[in-house]
Amino acid sequence: MESNNIEHTVVSNVKEQEPALQRQRVLVVDDDPVVRRIVLELLNSRYTVITASTGVQLPELLKKHQPDLVILDVMLPWVNGFELCRILKTNSEGQDIPVLFLTGCKEKEDLLTGKEVGAAAYLTKPFYAKDLYREVDRLLAA
Repeated sequence: MESNNIEHTVVSNVKEQEPALQRQRVLVVDDDPVVRRIVLELLNSRYTVITASTGVQLPELLKKHQPDLVILDVMLPWVNGFELCRILKTNSEGQDIPVLFLTGCKEKEDLLTGKEVGAAAYLTKPFYAKDLYREVDRLLAA
């Protein structure tokens, strides 16, 4: 991926009668377009889903979309997911937003680091849709 190729999309399956304000917003940050598409397709019937290919966009996307949940990969270009979570949790605009790590980093140390930086949940890739639904629903119900 080229360093200047930054992607960002917003998808919502909001019906005409369904006020968009009632839908919770989920921001997904993952550099893998396949993972972004899978998560988008799994969640977009329930939530407004915003996707980004890098964490560089996080501050702008937080202000613009005010997500109710952030799903982060750990291995991202320019700044890793652990550092993004740490930044989010020390920022007044993001400190109350739950973070779910969805990552290929499977070591116990990675899980512990995720918790140390403030993540509310940690799922590893490959993942089951039912596990993603369970964690997202749990975090957004809290």
